[in-house]
Amino acid sequence: MRRFVVTLCALFSVCALSAQTTAREWIDMLNASLGERYAYGITVEVEGDDNELYGAMQVDGDSYHMTLADMEVYSDGKLRYEINNARKEVTEDRVNLDSRDLLTNPTRAFAFVDEEFTMKLRFSHNDELAIVELVPHDKALGITTISLALSKSGDVVQPLQIIYDYEGDKVKITMQPTDEGWKLPRWDKDAYRAYDIVSFL
Repeated sequence: MRRFVVTLCALFSVCALSAQTTAREWIDMLNASLGERYAYGITVEVEGDDNELYGAMQVDGDSYHMTLADMEVYSDGKLRYEINNARKEVTEDRVNLDSRDLLTNPTRAFAFVDEEFTMKLRFSHNDELAIVELVPHDKALGITTISLALSKSGDVVQPLQIIYDYEGDKVKITMQPTDEGWKLPRWDKDAYRAYDIVSFL
């Protein structure tokens, strides 16, 4: 699987090829496939850094739970509780509903609309693999481009990898579907009574 993903990365420089399925259609099929409830294992790499961070994310409607190395995040769709287990610290804040960053607000990570993004199909193979490039119209987001690698099996489209280009600083997130036979963990303040609380509310 890792070799397969590395091969996909090399394809991000390929020029757009003709295909029946458009970039918009790929995004629509992805959102239809994900639905309201999904779970993925994730690997995060920052360009220029040899370290890889491993974790997992679970989304259920507007709520989510995410782990990444020593970090853990709970959200009910309105408030976000970010836990640093190494420092025994909890940061509570409101959810940034404008964010399309998978690590900041996974419930909106694939909610791309034409009025906010220019979408281009950078690569397509037999309508089974695709790379969609998204350029946000709002420069205030700080994101130059989002490159999304997708796979299609039957009517189901899954994200394989997403690369955020923050004005030259790139963050690559590789995604692997996990068993959905889980119950979404919910924020429990009592479980972190020994932690320091930093509040931005």
